Parts: sequence; C-alpha cells; structure tokens
Amino acid sequence: MAAGTPGTTLVRYGQGRQLPGVIDGSPRFFFDFVDPLSYLVELELVATEIEHGIQVERVPLELRPPPAPLRLSVDEPWRSRWELARELAQERGVSLDAPALVPWSRKAHELFLHARAEGAGPAARAAIFGAFFGGGADIGRVDVLVDVGRSIGLDATGTKAVLDVDRHQEDVLAARRRAAEAQVEAPPLLLLGPGRLEGFHNRATLSTFLAR
Repeated sequence: MAAGTPGTTLVRYGQGRQLPGVIDGSPRFFFDFVDPLSYLVELELVATEIEHGIQVERVPLELRPPPAPLRLSVDEPWRSRWELARELAQERGVSLDAPALVPWSRKAHELFLHARAEGAGPAARAAIFGAFFGGGADIGRVDVLVDVGRSIGLDATGTKAVLDVDRHQEDVLAARRRAAEAQVEAPPLLLLGPGRLEGFHNRATLSTFLAR
C-alpha cells in the first residue's frame, strides 16, 4: 500500500536520539474519536494492554479540527478510511456504521479528558467510540456527550458545565501541538521512544512493538 494512505503499515525503529517532543520512553497512542481506524486500533490496543499488563497513554489528535468544514463520510479524507476500516472490521466481526456527516471531535476529546481526570478515562473512550461507531450518535453535540458521560457514572450537571465552558479545550489544542512536535501528522499512530507505528495494526504487531 502506498505511503501516505490511511492504511499505511509503516514501522520505524529509530536509532540514536528520540523524536522531538518525546520526553521519555513511555508509549503514546494518538487517536481521533471520529476516525474508524483509530477505533479499530483502540480495540486491539486495549486487548494488548490487558494481555501484557501495560498502559499506553492516549493523546487526542483531531483529523479535521474546526474551523475546517464538516464533511460527509463519503467525501475525502473519510471515504478511503471508511473503505479500509470496513474491510478490517468485517474480518474481526466488529460492527462499524458510517455516519452521513462526520462531526468535529473536539468536544468528545474534552469529555474524555474530563472523564480521565475523574478516573474514568478507559470507560469514556469505550463509551464515546461505541456511541459514534455503534450507535451513530452525533458526538459533536454537548447534550449527546452529557448522556454518554452519564452512562459511565459522570455527573450530568458537572459534565455539561465542563463542556459548556471549554474547560479542556486548551488541553486538546496542547495535545495537537505535542503531536506536531513529535512529527505526528495524523492518527492512528503509536509512538514509543524513537519508534512509531502508523495506521492499523493487529494485536500481535502491537505486542511486538510495545515489547521491544
């Protein structure tokens, strides 16, 4: 598959100095809640974490942050991602429903960061991904996200207040800057020290990469 396509399976094991923006050797996964490839990698990564007793930091990275215009899932850059993701999902027995319109994901990332601060990060990721890819929910809407938060035990009033005042917006923007410093252009991407794993990879490849 040609370099630069959504399904790129590029593995780089750096030698010498670490990549810019990488302070230590801890693994980081750059993802977007509206990216089907990020969702499929997340499923594989969670299973890998459980199997090996490890933790990988999640770093939000919006593929099309505002004010970029919203796109239909049949438009690029989404169409090619969805075509590949459908094939991968079918092979794994995963349900994957493409929405007509792909929303901005910033508020969804803000909910995740709020939940992580409350000790519910993994539950929030699963719930947000599930609401979008399994239920077709518009995760760009605050009221929808409040319901998602409520479903994992977050206080609805507090969650709405956090999202309404953009409490974690700067954290999402900072994560994007962090990605740029590490030369990460698009999710999904797994970063470990000077090495990186781009695009979708199965559990076996993730395990090998994280164990090196």
